[in-house]
Amino acid sequence: MQTLRVFLFAIFAVWPLCAGESVLKGAVARVAVTDSDLDDLRRWQALRNWMDEAVKQGAAGLVLDLNVTQSPAQATLPLAEEVARLKIKTHAYVNPAAIGGGALLALACDVIWMAPGSRIGAAPPKVKVEESLSPKAQDTVLAEALAILKAGVRSLCKLKGHRPEVAEAFVDRENGLVVGSTTFATKGELLLLDADAAVQSVDGKPLLARAVTGEVEALAKSATPSGALVTLNAAWFEKRGETAAATKPEAKAEGVKAEPRRPVLDRQQSYKGKVVVIPVGEDDLIIPARFEFMKRTLTLCNEQGAEAVVFDLDTPGGLAWDTITLMMKDLQNLKTRSLAFVNTRAISAGALIAMATDAIYMAPASAIGASTPVSGDGTPLAEAERAKNNSAFMGMARTVVREKGHDVRIIEGMIDMDRGLVINGRVIIPKGEIVTLDSEQATMLIDGRPLLAKGVARSIEEIKRLESLKGGIVTAEPTGFEMIAIWVTRYAAILILIGLAGGYLEMQTPGFGFPGFIAAGAFALFFFGHYVAGSLAGKETMVVAAIFILGLVLIGVELFAAPGTVLPGLIGFLCVMVALVYAMSGWEVAPPAGEPAASGGFSFNWAAYATGFRNFALGVTGAAVIITLLCLWLPELRPFRALVLQTSAGGTVSDSPAMQDAAKVKAGDSGTARSALRPYGTIETGGRLVEAMAEGDYVQSGTPVRVREVQGGKIIVEVV
Repeated sequence: MQTLRVFLFAIFAVWPLCAGESVLKGAVARVAVTDSDLDDLRRWQALRNWMDEAVKQGAAGLVLDLNVTQSPAQATLPLAEEVARLKIKTHAYVNPAAIGGGALLALACDVIWMAPGSRIGAAPPKVKVEESLSPKAQDTVLAEALAILKAGVRSLCKLKGHRPEVAEAFVDRENGLVVGSTTFATKGELLLLDADAAVQSVDGKPLLARAVTGEVEALAKSATPSGALVTLNAAWFEKRGETAAATKPEAKAEGVKAEPRRPVLDRQQSYKGKVVVIPVGEDDLIIPARFEFMKRTLTLCNEQGAEAVVFDLDTPGGLAWDTITLMMKDLQNLKTRSLAFVNTRAISAGALIAMATDAIYMAPASAIGASTPVSGDGTPLAEAERAKNNSAFMGMARTVVREKGHDVRIIEGMIDMDRGLVINGRVIIPKGEIVTLDSEQATMLIDGRPLLAKGVARSIEEIKRLESLKGGIVTAEPTGFEMIAIWVTRYAAILILIGLAGGYLEMQTPGFGFPGFIAAGAFALFFFGHYVAGSLAGKETMVVAAIFILGLVLIGVELFAAPGTVLPGLIGFLCVMVALVYAMSGWEVAPPAGEPAASGGFSFNWAAYATGFRNFALGVTGAAVIITLLCLWLPELRPFRALVLQTSAGGTVSDSPAMQDAAKVKAGDSGTARSALRPYGTIETGGRLVEAMAEGDYVQSGTPVRVREVQGGKIIVEVV
């Protein structure tokens, strides 16, 4: 029922509404938000569709009726940023709680209202810290999460006119909150406001919320002259959808300007004189193929004479070394202007890319920073390794940042939490916190010039106007081969699973059949995709392929020519693993250009292979599960029984001599294995050769066995 409900949410959220007259025009739309809506992205998308429909139909306002007590603040921050960008007057009705992520949604609204006895606040970062990490590493994890969250809530407050000190006290217990002569929270205490405290007047204005109201209807009356309130839910959309079929849908709500569609580049169109937009989304910086796409795009911009390149950034970060290479090589070789639009997050690797451009613009609610290097699985590095990596990254980043005219102290504070950010004696970010700047901080003027970002912009079109760019805007899109590479690198574990499972099925059947073609196709697509992605280049492709084939041959030797010898199979498995992990990672035994060599002259960064080892482990584990299930169920599955030729000599399969011999075998009969049982093979019992299965260990040919159980046509034996 839950799945059906979510499905109905999505369907009716986009169902065309009746056309004659906009039902929501001039009314206040109400959307209820609970923890389950924030924890399930499908449910949240349904709510977002409802909000967009309210905007489209020209509603006078939107009320978020909040009852959120457990949703984590970090996960809710991007959702709150979506609400903050809605082009409609938004109201948060705290009924009865907006705690954690709920507090961020309230801060994303233009006006906050409190129900009697309600409460708002207590939204600290919640991160899982490994106990094996050093205290310094644990502090780094918490500091990074806190810095991102504080920058995010500051941006929301700046955009919506709330007090930033209140929002910071929600997320950071060390801030406390003292306004005027009133102490709302002492240091070491998270701020949680009740209704009376939230509306308390301080310095002539409410601390946070406008008023306490017992009913949302009263809120609607104060928001619009008509006082009309429409509650948007699945039932309402279903009712509206029933009448929609008989009427013509309204094309556009009056007075609502349609969102401009971002133009997409025609494959045959030239970049010459164009403003080329490169989107960098949530997952783009963790996929090597996307870096190859960005490098190719920058090369084409040089060759074809683009007017400018704009990185449209909304990313939590990604692969550090690939990002550094893009900064130090590709962006430095770019002949045209480069711009970064932080829309809405440029965190970690995203911040590095932004600071390698000529100019940065911030969206109204946005954040940039928190570029501390972490391991491939996202956990902090050990203290010594962290210090080494911080030094290397800062050394490389300084060169690029200085070249682009940005203050190197900013990137140093983004990488090393021990530095903070102090400019001309003014403490922007104190030591012990990772530098993450919101839009207000990034654009603040110091000595007559912006700290980091050139200004605040709401769209690429506005940046084009501010920079006096004349060319048309086009969005760079991956080519067909690049899309294959992106797909392959993202789902590499599935291809490994298919290849291994198909190979096993092929080895269990005579000749070369359908499973063999599936396995060969999966591995061919795997290597081709990683070649296009740039993980393999030149002669190393042939070397990796040769190692992979050698591994398969050695595994075949173990299974067929010399079973039980172990060594060929083990070496073969290692060869296959090395080839696949290499293809997914690239062999970075030396640091990228510009990085200082490690002491001893040799550096091997295991973090570079974390994704490769993870995908390989997932693929092997998944294949092992499938193979195990096939071993248990394959003989009983109807499609495979249908493959047996039953009527070549008349009769059915049960009439064949082999099946008649098998039917005479009873539990307790003794015999001898006449072929290897892995797990299936042939045994001799009572002078008859029959097919049997061994559970557990591998059974070599010539081993005495005893029939333990007979299950229909399946004979299960054990070693005597």
